[in-house]
Amino acid sequence: MPDVPNQSRQAPASAADSVTSLRIDALRQRATRLAVKLVWNAADADELVQEAFRIAVSSGVGFDEERFEPWMLRTVANLCLNLRRRRRAEPLAPWIDIKTSETPSDIAQHRERLERIRLEISRLPAQQRLAITLRSMEQMSYAEIAVVMELSEAAVRGHVHLARRKLSELFEGSGS
Repeated sequence: MPDVPNQSRQAPASAADSVTSLRIDALRQRATRLAVKLVWNAADADELVQEAFRIAVSSGVGFDEERFEPWMLRTVANLCLNLRRRRRAEPLAPWIDIKTSETPSDIAQHRERLERIRLEISRLPAQQRLAITLRSMEQMSYAEIAVVMELSEAAVRGHVHLARRKLSELFEGSGS
């Protein structure tokens, strides 16, 4: 009979491990998507997410803690910003999905527009760039962004508004 309680204790532990593993995998995918949007390079994004997980393990941050996801996304964002400060941007061409129905002219225009958007976003101040990326590309709520950026919701709304206004002015002025 003593084996029965041990087995029942092990089953929930493996179920909990399975749930934790799924949560970590989902977080890794979300962090990688964010990193790709901030550094525009999939290989660098993977390395930065791996580095963030290494930092989490070495600093003893618990994967089951409620604040782990915001901490992780903030750490990935900071690593991305650090990398961007050290490197020049790469051309977008290898990372763009091309639809087979587009003409070469359409493809070229699409690439030029994406390159222009990327350039203008990269010129934004770091806080605005991160806020607009999290809001527009990751579709996070203002409350979630506030936790990730460690700012008030009002400050996040301000950063998003300023970034949108600046981008709008740049594109309206150029006729793009």
